Amino acid sequence: MTKQQDRTYILSSMPVFQAIWTLAIPTMMAMLVQVIYNMTDTFFIGKLNEPNMVAAISISMPIFMLIQGFGNIFAVGGASLISRLLGKGDGEGASRAGAVAFWSAAVVCTAVSIIGLIFSEPILMACGASENTIGYGKSYLSIMLIGSPFIGLKMALAGLLRSEGATREAMLGMVLGSVLNIILDPIFIFPLNLDVAGAAIATIIGNIAGFLYCLSFYTGKRGIVSISWKHYRFDREVYAEILKVGIPASLGMIFTSTGFAIGNAFAAKFGDDVVAATGLAKRISNLTVMLAMGMGQGCQPLMGFSYGAKNYKRLLETVKKSILSGTILSTALGILFYIFADFWIRVFIEAPVVVELGAQVIKSFALGMPVLGAQFLLLSMFQALGKGPQSLLIAVSRQGLFYVPYLALFSSRWGFNGLIRALPAADVSTTLLSLVLFLLLRKELHTRPLEREKALALGGGLSGSPPGGDHR
Repeated sequence: MTKQQDRTYILSSMPVFQAIWTLAIPTMMAMLVQVIYNMTDTFFIGKLNEPNMVAAISISMPIFMLIQGFGNIFAVGGASLISRLLGKGDGEGASRAGAVAFWSAAVVCTAVSIIGLIFSEPILMACGASENTIGYGKSYLSIMLIGSPFIGLKMALAGLLRSEGATREAMLGMVLGSVLNIILDPIFIFPLNLDVAGAAIATIIGNIAGFLYCLSFYTGKRGIVSISWKHYRFDREVYAEILKVGIPASLGMIFTSTGFAIGNAFAAKFGDDVVAATGLAKRISNLTVMLAMGMGQGCQPLMGFSYGAKNYKRLLETVKKSILSGTILSTALGILFYIFADFWIRVFIEAPVVVELGAQVIKSFALGMPVLGAQFLLLSMFQALGKGPQSLLIAVSRQGLFYVPYLALFSSRWGFNGLIRALPAADVSTTLLSLVLFLLLRKELHTRPLEREKALALGGGLSGSPPGGDHR
């Protein structure tokens, strides 16, 4: 069996629980690596025990997430379309979608980089920078923006790899970049005395390496689909399908970026130590978010393929079993973060005030972690099925619809305690909304097999069985 045939078997016929973990584990490992990757700079800069440098990196984090968000348009939108086309047996259409996603990501990410470089200082000030942190922030961010096209393209390629079940290759691309970052960070920061600029240089080098590895999968013609320029053509229908899923996914990251920026601005009212503490806590607790997201993205091609093949029974079984697994995982992580809150902060910095404040923030965030598994799996499901309106609503709800209003309301009423309670409250609200949308969809999917049977009984135009059968 070729690797391409093996990936098709995973998506169409492998028992559901086994398929979930076969696809999810590499993606979750890639997300774990991404978390380590994102925290490496903070870890080594924290060893300088300078809270203003830590705060500067935290302030830059929303811009970094914004860059990833633009790459995510084509990573998620392209992956969703490719999975559904492969489920229908349309390999040529899948290659066309892959080429459109890759080359469009290259143009968009380069444009975002240029705009960011021009307006870096006002952007940093809007994100909560002060006169104590703006210098460090500009030094770090300007270098990150120069290399940002590679960050976005690496994300796009990783999404395309996952769409055809090549989750192991996507993970290796992330691991390569992370290992390089971990090796280079201490060299640039300490012996070369480059501080935050050195951290940024190491991060960009790691991202370039990860991008080149992912690209080599396609240049070596190992994929089911192709991203070659010869497959590219401007196709309104392809762009519409990519953007209707990709934009909601991107808006989710953009709103997350905006939420972080607004959160930093609110935290800045309590001082630079609070900015450093909340920034650290968000990066650390982001482990749970990224693992839940990784499980969802890992299951995404399985859900998209089943939907494209009209195998709704397999689709619903995948959703049910992945939500159960994700909830158990996120609950366990929430307990660990709550119990060992002080420890996690001390890993990065020893400043007593930052440690005390950061531990309080992590404990508060941990209260909302049990619902993250269901939230991100349902978001990935709607993206996989090409359900633009539902995925958009969920994507913008966590940060836009709930977090920012809760942040303003809670912090005005309860001060610092309200500031740190806003995010867990937003997570619970978003998950409840996601479950309501899923129940409505499930009712729709349950009626489709009945409609099919009626059409067949009446001699309608439906014939044959869907690709993939009814394997579980």
